[in-house]
Amino acid sequence: MFSRKEKPLPQAVLKPVDTTTLSKQIESGDGIHLGNGCYWNPEALPNGHIVAIGASGSGKTQTLKAIAYGLSRTYPDMQVILIDFHGDQKVLGETIYPLHMASPYGINPLLVNLDPEGGGPNLQAIAVAAVLKKALQLGPIQEGLMLDILAECYKRRSVFQEAPETWRNDPPNFDDVQQAIESRITYGCKDSQKLKLKLAATFQYGIFSRPTFPLEQKLIRIDLCKLPPALGAIAAESLARQLMDSHRLMGEIEGKLPRTYLFIDEAKEMPKVSGSACDRIIADGRKYGLALALASQSERHLSLDVIGNSASKIVLPVDQTEVKRVSNKFRFAEGKVAGLAPLNALCRFGAHAEQVSILPYYQRVQIHE
Repeated sequence: MFSRKEKPLPQAVLKPVDTTTLSKQIESGDGIHLGNGCYWNPEALPNGHIVAIGASGSGKTQTLKAIAYGLSRTYPDMQVILIDFHGDQKVLGETIYPLHMASPYGINPLLVNLDPEGGGPNLQAIAVAAVLKKALQLGPIQEGLMLDILAECYKRRSVFQEAPETWRNDPPNFDDVQQAIESRITYGCKDSQKLKLKLAATFQYGIFSRPTFPLEQKLIRIDLCKLPPALGAIAAESLARQLMDSHRLMGEIEGKLPRTYLFIDEAKEMPKVSGSACDRIIADGRKYGLALALASQSERHLSLDVIGNSASKIVLPVDQTEVKRVSNKFRFAEGKVAGLAPLNALCRFGAHAEQVSILPYYQRVQIHE
């Protein structure tokens, strides 16, 4: 047999980004250019919600940052808020609020929802106790005790369910909760001693007792990467819930363009509780101008309701063990899902679907610098 002499492969050449052409595409006014001529326009869809999935290294973070950056540039009156669990969501032009043990800012989960039809201290206490139960693994007795303590804290601050005019009084915070627990321990309550141990990190970090960061800027990132996962989950759920409450009080919007976009890169970090903030935003946010961009590495973290009620769906490469389930949930051909490469996505916007080579965030920044 004769061996054939193969020609060597040509040396790989990286072509520079054509910044002129791409800049014109991105600023075209047809919405946000995702890549290779595909535009995403939230005003042309039934709702602005986005659900995205992609394994580690798929380009999911670059895709989300690209959309957030595009929204901030295309719609300057819109507010974009990123909840950042891993510290990797930095976007050019942002105002950042890092929450950690030494941070001057925090967030108060006990802030009362002022909605006369669905607010007040009693309902707030129930919601907070449910989140604490899930995040801190409270038992039934501890959850009941927590409810009783929260009710006591509201009364001490003269905030009463039956008197809506008192709902605007300064709410209690977790300093009040700690004092109430210490007081009960002094009187020999063993269950309060156990509850104190469960809440030890919560009190130590102090983020639920400090002034809430302002939400005045148009592009805001809340950096939770230095918090324990349980505290990050409570902070994120509290912020998302308060955003939904405030938008409901502002009333319904005219048209389809949201007032605010909330980006959450890791759905698994959010507490899975009945009536969670994400569920409320997905169900009712459209009417009040609050849209959610929710992403995950695994389809297990995204419910059928979240997927079904999001008009925009983005599938990036996933683990091969999840291809079949992702194909079924997102209604893309199994072979198409299995063949995706990093920064290559299957997108469905309403009834329209196509495969897109995503223009990543880092290239967009190069264009605009």
